[in-house]
Amino acid sequence: MLIMRYNGGLGNQMFQFAAVATLANKLGVDFCFDCDFFNHRYSRPYQIDIFQQDKREVRALKYRLLWAFRKHIKNKFFSLNVYGEKNFNYEQEFFEIKDNTYIYGFFQSHKYIDENLIKKYFTFKVAPDDKNAQIIENMQVQDSISMHIRRGDYVSKKRYASVYNHLDFNYYESALEYIAQYVKKPVIYVFSDDINWVEKNFNFKNCKNCVEKGARVEFISHNQGEKSYEDLRLMSMCKHNVIANSSFSWWGAYLNNNPQKIVVAPKKWFQTIQNNPRDLYPDSWVLM
Repeated sequence: MLIMRYNGGLGNQMFQFAAVATLANKLGVDFCFDCDFFNHRYSRPYQIDIFQQDKREVRALKYRLLWAFRKHIKNKFFSLNVYGEKNFNYEQEFFEIKDNTYIYGFFQSHKYIDENLIKKYFTFKVAPDDKNAQIIENMQVQDSISMHIRRGDYVSKKRYASVYNHLDFNYYESALEYIAQYVKKPVIYVFSDDINWVEKNFNFKNCKNCVEKGARVEFISHNQGEKSYEDLRLMSMCKHNVIANSSFSWWGAYLNNNPQKIVVAPKKWFQTIQNNPRDLYPDSWVLM
């Protein structure tokens, strides 16, 4: 049995699930999750149950103790192996992990993921409502491009603002300009955790190809609160994607099954260069 500790929002939970499910499949063993993170007031909610799978939760005092003293534990905790991610970069030794191991980290790299396996796991449990179903139907017949602008705690909290790279409008204009050259009539679907601010402050006049090709813009604002995961589904149904330095839009692009998709992603995820690995992205994605 492999035990992964959940930590973070939906996008992070998906990376953690994908990594341990891929490893467990390789080893031919089962896997489960330490969900204690969600029992604290400061934590993000458990959201991965939007997909067709059970919670696979395990509870035991030894896991709480292990987490509390993880900085002092090297490889073993009583009879349990322990593996903690060392940094943001892909770690090849992850696939040397043996059965009966407690694992923690973020594991944000496509190299941890068996794509065919994980896309079977990440099938939405509930069908979209009528409004979202109509948007998806439109996306399928358009040159649809999703564009995700992450603000929220990246802007409001100093500890995040000093860590994550701030993507200015030049990034988004350049990304749209790149994709628009390959499509006939772009329809840009804009997603954000601060959509009102985006509507007031962003325009596409500097995207020459968008203007010349009569691009149309749709701001998606109706999927709020517990329904916010619907934006992930909508992003995955667009033909092409422009993502933010956000695991949420990373997964929106990754789950896009269009074989001709163009995905533009930020070359710089964090403020510091040493924390910007190429391993995060599939080779076909375009970095700007």
